[in-house]
Amino acid sequence: MEWLELVNMEYGECIVLGGRDRSILMVDCGSVSQKLREGDVPLEAWVETLADRYDFAMDRFFLLTHYHRDHLWGFQKLLESRPGYFTRVYLPRTPLDRNGSPQLLEFALFAYLFLPPQSDSFQVNTWCVRAFQALEKHLGADRIFTVGAGDRFHFGGVDYQVLWPRVKDYPFDPALGAALEELNVLFSSPFQPESFQRFMALKEEFLTVYRRCGEAFSVSGRELPDKRRAFVEHLNRLLGDLEDLREDLNLSSQAHDAREILQNPLYAGAYSAGVNSASVVFHNLRKGSPSEQDLLLTGDATPETLAEIADQLYDGYYILKAPHHGTVSGYSNLFADMSAAHILISNGEYHAGGAIAQAYIDREDSLRHCTGTGACKWFRASQGCCNRLCTCYDQDPAPGLALKCRAAVRPTGASPGCRIRVVGPTGERGCFCDTLRP
Repeated sequence: MEWLELVNMEYGECIVLGGRDRSILMVDCGSVSQKLREGDVPLEAWVETLADRYDFAMDRFFLLTHYHRDHLWGFQKLLESRPGYFTRVYLPRTPLDRNGSPQLLEFALFAYLFLPPQSDSFQVNTWCVRAFQALEKHLGADRIFTVGAGDRFHFGGVDYQVLWPRVKDYPFDPALGAALEELNVLFSSPFQPESFQRFMALKEEFLTVYRRCGEAFSVSGRELPDKRRAFVEHLNRLLGDLEDLREDLNLSSQAHDAREILQNPLYAGAYSAGVNSASVVFHNLRKGSPSEQDLLLTGDATPETLAEIADQLYDGYYILKAPHHGTVSGYSNLFADMSAAHILISNGEYHAGGAIAQAYIDREDSLRHCTGTGACKWFRASQGCCNRLCTCYDQDPAPGLALKCRAAVRPTGASPGCRIRVVGPTGERGCFCDTLRP
């Protein structure tokens, strides 16, 4: 990694790593918002601006940490408007329970077939169902890769190790299993119409082929091209057959019960939290002593996820990406014992998002890089950036107060010593959020 850009997506996330060989790795690109307050720019136009910004790259890699709108909406737009834009795309592997069942995928498939397309649950959570189909259409099957715990990939002269999600024997929330049991009971009686029996058979076949796609496209166990393409074609046929049944299924009396189960707050919450907890978490594969290449990217990983991989984490990182937009719900107590020179916080005003955790603001050993100030209690109280009196160790020729950084003097277009920039419609800046223009 030669540089890093934290892109303002309002309440969303997009992080771009720059490689020394004119390559980029974009990690997530999404938002729940329709417009950026910074510059009053529609999100769709901003995504096109980002595409132009990184047009210079010889290779453009993309890694999706998980299937939530605030991490993939912009990626979807780029696929549609710029077919072939990405050289390679990494998707998260689908985790399986101890019986080999992909519970998150199965819940998503029910939601895809029974919830109205305009509903929040459909828009936010079901793109995983047609991910292979969309990527094959806009990029081609040879550019699709899947990653899970234990996989490694190379970018910009650095090897990265995927720490999560675990693919087998995954610790799902019991509420998710209960929801799936109720949904399957609705359509499992032998006295139901033939369309129900066909639906259940197609559903199981779809889940099986999707799981095999994950294996065939994995970084570590990649199959030959012809076999990969055959799996995608099979998956597409099955999804088409399921979609053909959608109208009949939704005219049945069971459809109402299915929608009630899918929208039950307990079950919907378990699914959404489960998607977060299955985020791809990765760090560089350290060779020798700590360095400025040490980074931990976390998606929306939960504290429970991080506890699962605690023994694989380093005792410190040059860059730590705060999970779940830096909110309290995503804060892990492991961070208290972990050094971090720089912390990335993608945040924005969103009624359901929550404020930035005070634990990040109180750290004296880290510089915070934030995309916005709307969710920060410190900024509301002080109208200034919490970094101004912090010591920055990346300044040339010697460490000094962060306010002496070149980015404090020339916030737009500046290249601070850390090579970390926050990018928005009004320009680039370093770690000072109070230089952000409304």
